[in-house]
Amino acid sequence: MSGPEVTGARLIRRMLRLHRPVVTAHGPVGDREVLLLGLSDADGNTGWGEAAPLPGFTPETLDEADQAILDWLDDDERIEPPATPTARAAVDGALLHLAARSVGLPLHRHLDPDSPSSFAVSALVTGGSPEGLAAAGRSAVDSGHRTLKAKVGVLAFDADLRRVAALRDAVGPEVAIRLDANGAWKVDEARGHLEQLAVLGIEFVEEPVTGVGALATVRADFSVPIAADETATSPEGVAAVIAAGAADLVVLKPSAVGGIVVAAELAAIAREAGLGIVITSLLDGAVGVSHAAHLASALGALDPAPGLATSALILEDVGTPPRLEGGLLVLSGEDGL
Repeated sequence: MSGPEVTGARLIRRMLRLHRPVVTAHGPVGDREVLLLGLSDADGNTGWGEAAPLPGFTPETLDEADQAILDWLDDDERIEPPATPTARAAVDGALLHLAARSVGLPLHRHLDPDSPSSFAVSALVTGGSPEGLAAAGRSAVDSGHRTLKAKVGVLAFDADLRRVAALRDAVGPEVAIRLDANGAWKVDEARGHLEQLAVLGIEFVEEPVTGVGALATVRADFSVPIAADETATSPEGVAAVIAAGAADLVVLKPSAVGGIVVAAELAAIAREAGLGIVITSLLDGAVGVSHAAHLASALGALDPAPGLATSALILEDVGTPPRLEGGLLVLSGEDGL
């Protein structure tokens, strides 16, 4: 992996603490350790990367990511990137961040000089009851968000339908609502579920079912746009989704797929095939969210709105995330650490 000349390195563990667990069909996501990689050059610049493995979304443990980064650091040539995706994301991000700092630019301007410094983002709203989800939606809209995302698939569908209907009633018809089932439904269930959800004006549904074939079957039956997320976390996965006509959009989490470079490659493949791109976080810490945000800006992957307002869910972060202002994410050269 080419990049600036690295003269120093630090690898440290930090605890990422959430205000409360985020409930998904894979299980609750709560406090967890992440790895921060700092790479320095001879001029005293330091670039930071983050590895944030998450069970159910990434294949490696934190210890495996740690070892993969250490193996890369011990390799004098450092030609090949680390073998595991979150470790690669940390190295990739640290090298690119270091390169940007060495020329005095924010990361997104280093990647694309004409990229914007602020853009609208989707807010993840949570609440186990119709009243709770509606209140969270109203609060997000009052803060300036025009796109909301809610998790479904954990509760019985009737309960989810009431929750989403209450959310729509609370925020009105002009606010976009997207849903994420994390593959919780069976194909036969998804047919009926999507039919009932369609009347609520859903922007798209992420991973209503599990597997490329199942996604393709569901997409063929309904007009609600389908987004591939867990199914499309590698070049092979994205290629399979495209070949099967399994999705209208691909959700890319840079920290899960291998970092900025890999995510940009996957975005190009998907776009060439006519699919939309949504850049989101993996409930990362400040460094991971920052890198995803700067990539979204550089790629112009801003419509549909990126899912990058997740730092509001973090109680104790590992650094300073991009500033959220009136539903916009505002980027600078100081994001991350």
